[in-house]
Amino acid sequence: MTTTLLSAIFSRGRWLAGIAAFGAMCGSAAAAEWTPGDRITLVTHSSPGTGNELMLREIADIWNKNKLAPKLVSVESVTGAQGEKARRYVITQNRGNAHMLAAHTPPSLNVPLLIGSDTGWRQFTPIAMMALDPMVLLVNAEGPYKSLKDLVAAAREKPKHVLQGGGNYGNSASMAGRILEEVAGVSFSFTPFKGGGDAVISLLGKHVHFVIENPAEIAQHVQAGKLKVVAVSTRLELFPDAPTFAEAGYNVRILRQFRSLVAPPGIPPQVSQHYVGLLDRTRGTQQWKDYLKRTALIDSWMTGADLVAFYEQEEKEYLRLDKEMGLMKQK
Repeated sequence: MTTTLLSAIFSRGRWLAGIAAFGAMCGSAAAAEWTPGDRITLVTHSSPGTGNELMLREIADIWNKNKLAPKLVSVESVTGAQGEKARRYVITQNRGNAHMLAAHTPPSLNVPLLIGSDTGWRQFTPIAMMALDPMVLLVNAEGPYKSLKDLVAAAREKPKHVLQGGGNYGNSASMAGRILEEVAGVSFSFTPFKGGGDAVISLLGKHVHFVIENPAEIAQHVQAGKLKVVAVSTRLELFPDAPTFAEAGYNVRILRQFRSLVAPPGIPPQVSQHYVGLLDRTRGTQQWKDYLKRTALIDSWMTGADLVAFYEQEEKEYLRLDKEMGLMKQK
């Protein structure tokens, strides 16, 4: 049995044991609290200026301004190979590095499944989930569909006639469309673009019928009256009149667009404990609260065994959809 396989089998047990150890350590007078002795680096697989990179910069700015870290915190983008370069950089080159955290998002969970990589989420040390990106379904405000029921009715009347635009087939938006198909009992067609931004431009030009996106990406077009939100994954202050999928008549379980942080493997439990506390203090700052409101992110705090269980549940759903959509790499 390979080392990688053994690690996969026993990794959850180690995490849960480590989580239990946290409590024991807190109550032990002999347990010394760990604090960083060097510069902390926050790593992202995303390019500068994108959502995850900007989130890490916000965290770094909060830590630096409030002197929550002993030295200036830096952000490093390691891009390429669908995030594989960043994952290997953290897992392999920085194993045991107590002065590094990395952004962890749905592609970090699903891409290793798709390409058969050994850089899956179990190889990291989970630290905390900070926020969730809600998802919204939009149509052209001047198009024929004024509600989600209109869209579904058209797809039922003419299967594959209603076009969803989005990034690569297999991303979170395309999977959300697939789940809606299952719940509504209809079939859409999916038109892929280089990215979600290009799909939104296509919707503005009436070349596709709907897109599923994050609020921050489309708010300006909605406010300008060019696009209309017909369903949201959760009630949003930004779009107070938009119903949730359930309120619109379709109990759709949208895969949650989590924004988490992980550490390299092989760090001591007291290091994990320190970062959980540090990120919890980060959440309490007004700057972080303003950031969430500005970007339409939902505060969603999760750590320890709850976070591990969350990843396990999301992984099951991704695996199911990956197989149904024909996305799994053939071995």
